[in-house]
Formats: sequence, C-alpha cells, structure tokens
Amino acid sequence: MVDLLRGRVIYKYPDGISLLCGCVAFKVFVPVRLLTEVKEGDTLELFTKLILPPEGTPTLYGFRSREERSLFETLLKIPKVGARVAMSIISHFSREELEAIVSAGDVKTLSSVPGLGKKLSERVVLELRGKLEGKASLPDELVEVLVSLGYTKKEITSKLRELDVKGLSLEEAVKQAVQKLSGRGT
Repeated sequence: MVDLLRGRVIYKYPDGISLLCGCVAFKVFVPVRLLTEVKEGDTLELFTKLILPPEGTPTLYGFRSREERSLFETLLKIPKVGARVAMSIISHFSREELEAIVSAGDVKTLSSVPGLGKKLSERVVLELRGKLEGKASLPDELVEVLVSLGYTKKEITSKLRELDVKGLSLEEAVKQAVQKLSGRGT
C-alpha cells in the first residue's frame, strides 16, 4: 500500500505531522522522538504503515527507518497491543533499550509507558523474548543485499549474530559480512 512518503512538514500535531507530498497532505502519526526533531518546513522521508481498522478511520504511521517500522509491526502482533500502545512504546524506548528491557525481564520499566499496565507489560516481555535479540545489529538493507548474493536468511542470522556494523557504510558492512560468511573473516 503506502510504503514510503517523502514531503515537507506543513503542520505539527501533538502526536503527528501533516506531510505535504506533491499536492496532497497526509496526517502521519510519528514517534514523539521524531516529533521533537522536526520543524514545520523540514523535508522528511518516512517509512509508513497504514492501518485499516474494521470500523473507524484508516490511520497512517510513519518511521525514520524500516527497522523502526518493523519493530512497530512486531509489537502489533502481540495480543492486546494496538497501534497507539505500540507507538507509545517506540516513543519511549529505542530498539536497543527495549531489547535490554526484554532480556532483563524489566516489567516495571516497561509498565511506565502510558497505556501499558503490569499484565500487558508482562505479555510484551514474554512475546518479544527471542524476537528482538540480534536483529538490531543487521540492517534490513544489508540482509537484502546478502540474500540477493545467494545467502539464505537462516545462514545470515546464524553466522552474523556477532557482527557489529554500526557506523559502517552499506558497502563496508557487505564486505565484512561476505568475508565472515565465506569463512575468511575474523
């Protein structure tokens, strides 16, 4: 559907922005962190997720990266976690912070998010355990390039679990990943 929007911020709301793309403006709900960074007039590119509820108005959510959108989609798969709660979690914690909370089983910290009580926080920790570890270190773009080179996703995730690509360009990350996958890396 709507995968990506690029446009100019023409208005900021308390929970989102109005993004002018050509001659159409879209209201896009965004994480609070992003909302504090942008100003009216800024040009912005957002990876989006369109939610079409059975009743009510279609809603568009926007994220700076595909990884952040993927985390949002993972959260939506958890029973009783809706789009607003998922967005609230993403607004309060980075992926790395959420990984640490989940691996430590820190229900108290997670339940500090508005809309999350103790029971739902326990469910989120339980459902996310094992789903977040290791994913943050491998950007989607890197995985896509490696798959196009003939490697399987299973092979990529198992052999590159410890590969740190933060701060590297995509080209450098691909080079290191291929060396490690071919057995020539350290």
